[in-house]
Amino acid sequence: MPGIRRRLYYASKSDIATFPKLPEIKTGEGTNMGTLAVLSGDFTLTTEKYWKFIDLKDEASNVTFEPVGENGSRLYNNQANAIVTGMSDEVKGFARQALNDDVVYVYQDRNGKFCVLGNESFKCNTSPSGDTAAEATGAVTTTLAIQVYDECPVPTYTGKLALSSTEELNCETGQVTKKT
Repeated sequence: MPGIRRRLYYASKSDIATFPKLPEIKTGEGTNMGTLAVLSGDFTLTTEKYWKFIDLKDEASNVTFEPVGENGSRLYNNQANAIVTGMSDEVKGFARQALNDDVVYVYQDRNGKFCVLGNESFKCNTSPSGDTAAEATGAVTTTLAIQVYDECPVPTYTGKLALSSTEELNCETGQVTKKT
């Protein structure tokens, strides 16, 4: 199914103590290609920090990737257009913070898989913009244009996201559970 689901999780990179890792590419060893795009381990946040979320407009946001660079040092340019309904003060406050911050995002695609925009090596750029709409039937929206370079096209994440001191999101099952 195309598109991404409505909830976009985020954390400032400065709040992340450890990142999950991509496996090394080993040529000639019969590697399972599917494992090369899956992060191993969990995001660990600093003390008293948790993943937050922003809800997106349904069926409006998308993620793309494309290769960039010269042979021998090519990367992926991972991008998203995350569309938020309205321009509430909370959304504008997030836009203000994210504009110059290095934020890591986790989204869920329509097939249930969680993927990451952001990594240890490159700054994740967020460029917010808004539209008040001109017509009575227009939609007031805020767009978060997200861009980050990565060695993998939007890597899959199956670990956990700490949402509070008592709850976490298991990205393998998509379920929020009590922390153990």
